[in-house]
Amino acid sequence: MEKDEVKAYVMQSLFLLMKNVPYEKVTMSMVANKAGVSRRTVYRYFENKKMILCEYFDNLISLYRKKLQENMDKGNIVLSSFQFIFDNSEVFIIAYKNGLLGSISSAIVDIVREIVLARHQESKSWSKEYTDYYVSFVAGGIYRIFYEWLKKDSNKKPNEMFEIYKNVISDLDKRISNI
Repeated sequence: MEKDEVKAYVMQSLFLLMKNVPYEKVTMSMVANKAGVSRRTVYRYFENKKMILCEYFDNLISLYRKKLQENMDKGNIVLSSFQFIFDNSEVFIIAYKNGLLGSISSAIVDIVREIVLARHQESKSWSKEYTDYYVSFVAGGIYRIFYEWLKKDSNKKPNEMFEIYKNVISDLDKRISNI
């Protein structure tokens, strides 16, 4: 087996185990057995299970960034984000249930922040401070809706979540206008 193939089996095995065994109780031996490789092979590529998790999340975040960049001109990045979360919902739900979502949450917010900032750079009339607040609000709001979606283990589809997002924004706009 190729190095990348072995690493992929090992990373996938960790998540398969975490479906039924809490992350804290998963051992490197369990991961090796599930992956069908020796412990020595697992340790050749990863020092510990945290390193397995980090590389898995890094790969997932890279894929997310790539998907958003591909879809930036084609459509709405929020809907694309919901679609990505939905397509990878099993991983996100396992991470949430094991208390590991925080490991990837800041990366998700940072990517959304970058994309939103890139889209609004043409707003030359905005000060840097205002732009930072605006982008932080939008990115944080999108992440919190993702979080609630996962927390509820919802069966809602990405376009349903996008409608909820749009309704929340619309409602906020109406409420702020009435202040």
